[in-house]
Amino acid sequence: MSEQAILYKTISVEGLRIFYRETGPSAAPTVLLLHGYPASSFMYRNLFPVLNRHFHVIAPDLPGFGFSDAPGHDVFEYSFDRLARVMQAFIDALGMKRFAVYIFDYGAPVGLRLCLANPEKIAGIITQNGNAYEEGLSTGWNTIQKYWQDPSQENRYALKEFLTLGATKVQYQQGASDPALIAPETYTLDQHFLDRPGNVEIQLDLLKDYQSNVRMYPRFQEYFRTSQPPLLAVWGNRDPYFLPQGAEAYKRDNPNATVKFYDTGHFALETHAAAIGQDVLGFLQKLFPVAGGVHPADVVVRASPYSVKESISRLQDFLKQQGVTIYARIDQQRELARVGLPVGALEYLLFGNPKGGGPVMQENPVAAIALPLKVIAWEDAAKKVWVAYYSGDSVAASFGISARAAAPLHIDGLIDKLF
Repeated sequence: MSEQAILYKTISVEGLRIFYRETGPSAAPTVLLLHGYPASSFMYRNLFPVLNRHFHVIAPDLPGFGFSDAPGHDVFEYSFDRLARVMQAFIDALGMKRFAVYIFDYGAPVGLRLCLANPEKIAGIITQNGNAYEEGLSTGWNTIQKYWQDPSQENRYALKEFLTLGATKVQYQQGASDPALIAPETYTLDQHFLDRPGNVEIQLDLLKDYQSNVRMYPRFQEYFRTSQPPLLAVWGNRDPYFLPQGAEAYKRDNPNATVKFYDTGHFALETHAAAIGQDVLGFLQKLFPVAGGVHPADVVVRASPYSVKESISRLQDFLKQQGVTIYARIDQQRELARVGLPVGALEYLLFGNPKGGGPVMQENPVAAIALPLKVIAWEDAAKKVWVAYYSGDSVAASFGISARAAAPLHIDGLIDKLF
């Protein structure tokens, strides 16, 4: 699979058709993204390009949301236990053996149930405004809690106000550092699904059952204390529903928890995708060091089945056949040994074509600093070989190069053929 490709798939589990988005190298470490209310996997669209060069990303739509099946509440139990059972069947059907999980809003109690049931599968947790502590619940829950205490029809249908377009827009815009950053297709798409026939009852059932999550908070907290999974909380500090205290509380039970706040509201990715994406990427790269070590998002890292020397030789031979100029091949292991600095096998190749690079420099001479192209290959401590290169997209974007002139900068297809 090309790192940039996003595939739109469905799979049948528990008698339901579950829609999911999949992107990134299938052999890379996996990250499961679980959305919240009233959203779908669409909410992660700006995070995919940050993660999918280095990780295998899977983002399903929960039953009753997005493009997954939404059977009527009279034939399907809309509870968080049931949503978790469907997601358990989903990860089992996809053969997910070990993964990091990214949880948000409703995705938090679903994902944390998966953590309780599969502690051996969980490499780490990213929680974006995904609450697991009572002190994290704001007064915005008062009307819902009233329904928990007195589940009358009057209290139930008073909650229909939460399902209107106005309320959906508020969820996105309230607390946002700049409401103009909120794309209208977000709340418009969410409202489209909320307005489907029968969906009001589905959502009211889930609002009623949210109290089961609060009852499970002590179990989630015990899991944090006993398993101490690496955890990163990325939190909009002006969320009207889940307060910053809920984020800070993770550190009380888990010494491996890190908390970061962003000046925004509930849907933090809508305004801070770049900042959150880099923090999540750094967390995942530390979590999965086998993925080539820590590196910025604009560097593509791929596993190679060949030795370092053979990897570079294969690339060099192919480029020569294509008439590409080889400017240098440097054995850094040998060079560093000369000054008494031991390092594992490490080589890199500098190459280019004036006819290809020339138009880039014509458009922006400063782009010459990124040329000629370079590919490095190295062997890590586990004797696994990796190759790395700068993303053509990132170079083009950094220097404002047109798509036509930037075409020679894209070497993903070449690397796919060779490795």
